[in-house]
Amino acid sequence: MAQLTRNEILKRLQAGESCSGVNLANLDLSNESLSGIDLSATDLSGADLSNSDLTDANLNDANLNGANLSGAILHRTYLVGSNLTDANLEAANLRGAFLSGSLLCGTNFKSADLHRATLGCPKCEVPGPFGSLTSFENANLEEAIFGEIKLKGTILLGANLKNAYLYEVDLSETVYRATDLEGAITKKGRN
Repeated sequence: MAQLTRNEILKRLQAGESCSGVNLANLDLSNESLSGIDLSATDLSGADLSNSDLTDANLNDANLNGANLSGAILHRTYLVGSNLTDANLEAANLRGAFLSGSLLCGTNFKSADLHRATLGCPKCEVPGPFGSLTSFENANLEEAIFGEIKLKGTILLGANLKNAYLYEVDLSETVYRATDLEGAITKKGRN
């Protein structure tokens, strides 16, 4: 399929049409209002979505390998099963986002807001160890749900994990301080 242009995507959005499964690799969609757009199973590898509004968007099974989503608003966005390898989500708003089953390898969530976000899956393991670190440094993970995941090669330094649900989470290969887990809810109870 031929790659769509920025204008074609915006016209589809205005018409309420789906953009599911299209090729948007390396496309610049920065600073755009894309709220509610269907980009499921779309190739967005290398795309620039920085500072874009993707509130309530569907990015399930999207390829966001190397995409720039820094400063983007992904409030309640669906990213289930998405490839976020080497994606930049620094300072992004992912409040209430669904990232279950997403591939997180070298993903940058520094200073991102993941309040009440859902991450993890029973058979998902963050690749690593320590080859491509996934960073949640200084991220807001308050009330986030990390379900059944091994956070291998992950940095949680300075993250806010107050009331975060970490049941069945393996932190054995995670970089954090004991104080970073204060207020988190684990298998043992509240820390």
